Amino acid sequence: MTIAGLRDTVYLPKTEKYKIAPGGYTDKIAWGTPFNKIAHFLNDTAGNAGLFSTVSDLITYMQIMLNKGKLPGYSRVFSEDVVTRFLNVSTYKNYKNTRALGWETVPAVNPPCGKKFSPSPFSFGLADVSGSYAWTDKKRNITIVLLANGAFPARPASDPAIFQGNLSDAIMTALGY
Repeated sequence: MTIAGLRDTVYLPKTEKYKIAPGGYTDKIAWGTPFNKIAHFLNDTAGNAGLFSTVSDLITYMQIMLNKGKLPGYSRVFSEDVVTRFLNVSTYKNYKNTRALGWETVPAVNPPCGKKFSPSPFSFGLADVSGSYAWTDKKRNITIVLLANGAFPARPASDPAIFQGNLSDAIMTALGY
């Protein structure tokens, strides 16, 4: 069964190893299992790690967010209210905050989406310390997804957000922005 065309988003994928970037080391090389202590303790399926996907599925998911919870030709996945809650900056914090519910909006320092994406609240995404990121500009209907693992076999010495931002800016420049 697929949800809105998401075919390759699963916990514990059974596909060939060469299609999956190794996540790191637990008691062995982690192929198709998360490199996360909490998830590893919970049989490799946890809310914070362990869901594997492809660029195609991530772009589809970001499009669901852009379309307020639905893709044309598919039944609704999320209500518009849920998507609004997902994508708007949480304001209950007493400090300057750029986080939405489960997403980041454009942070002021080293944004992984670079400097050419529309400012908050018109952009959202996620980035991680391994170098992977997915970012969407709602105004321009542009999504950039990079699946990488710069943390394998060892963590990099520098912050991947600078590389991610430079890559995003180069892509946006190539698109005429």
